[in-house]
Amino acid sequence: MSTVQERFDLIQKFIKSPGTGGKELDNSQKLQLYALFKQISEGPCKGSAPSKLKVVERAKYDAWKKLGNISKEKAQEQYIKVIESVWPKWNEKAKL
Repeated sequence: MSTVQERFDLIQKFIKSPGTGGKELDNSQKLQLYALFKQISEGPCKGSAPSKLKVVERAKYDAWKKLGNISKEKAQEQYIKVIESVWPKWNEKAKL
């Protein structure tokens, strides 16, 4: 059994590869993945919130801020779950 970090790394390769199964992520999934990726790569959200007039930037900030202080590993687990909800057999398609 691979570690969470190993599975996360494999999923990153999968989603960056062409032909990810033809399914599109909806906006809420994209936002969730963005926030989780930021949490994984940078840690908890810091800094002040963008203006509410900057709708996209504010939505990204709010989604990331909402994660609070969850650990990198927990964020990776959640990221994997989102991807697996869209591509349940991603590892087969990636020939892993």
